[in-house]
Amino acid sequence: MVNMDRKLFHINKAMVHFLCKHGILPAIKKVDDRIAAAENRLGNRLIQLQAGLEAEFIRELRRRGRLPVNANEQKGLLSQIFDTPFESMISAVADGGLEGAEIGRQLTFEDLAEQGLNIAFESFSESVREELRTKIYEFSQDTFSRIRGDFQDTLAKAYEEGVGIDEVAERLRKDFQGLREHRLKNIARTEIQGAQNEGSHQTMIDMGVTYKQWLTVGDDRVRGNDPKDEYDHTALHGEVVRLDEAFSNGLMYPGDRSGPIGEWINCRCRERPYIPKRGEIIITTPYYPAA
Repeated sequence: MVNMDRKLFHINKAMVHFLCKHGILPAIKKVDDRIAAAENRLGNRLIQLQAGLEAEFIRELRRRGRLPVNANEQKGLLSQIFDTPFESMISAVADGGLEGAEIGRQLTFEDLAEQGLNIAFESFSESVREELRTKIYEFSQDTFSRIRGDFQDTLAKAYEEGVGIDEVAERLRKDFQGLREHRLKNIARTEIQGAQNEGSHQTMIDMGVTYKQWLTVGDDRVRGNDPKDEYDHTALHGEVVRLDEAFSNGLMYPGDRSGPIGEWINCRCRERPYIPKRGEIIITTPYYPAA
């Protein structure tokens, strides 16, 4: 059964490539400027909130004069350094994600208008906003818990190897450099994009949409273009399924965290409502529009 599913997926991928080549599938949707701006704002805010942590961490190690010797001591030190700023960063992600969800709602109304349905825009209710923010906040807690765990691994490995304060300080500097230059930006992108699709999906539920469609941004960074990619989103471009049905990679929408992390981290794909044209009948899904 698994081999058959894999074979069907590759058939779908070949079909997508053919339809894209001949201009039959819908236009590629680039990352919306509003989403890109929200990503930049959140990324910059996270970088601001971590300012000074590196110096504080190393200063505290030098003050103690030794490395923490066990997991409890390591956790205590990390809690002292990270608890307050990480809480601020988690809250910033939740607020930024809620902004992304609101943009996703706007995009969905625009998609509906583009397909001929002119519906007056309505914002999320306060209860839905709170539900979305809570969900994003909880996801963010998991993300920063992993970051904390990586710093603990650095301390534990340094202690096991018997290195001195100067050497562990250098290792911590590299960890913080990676945090500033890569991880926080990736967090901002992942959280905003995921929240955008969460907001879009909720909006489609609110509007009673029957079908949804997966769209990629169509550049070389879309996973599946590189033969080394474990996950493939190129074959999903244009795929239509029912709103209550998973796409063929098992996700309910791009950024859906119920799937493997490789499916959603850094994903820039988006979903949109799909309204069948007059006379267009969808018998089975996944479905690829003929025009």
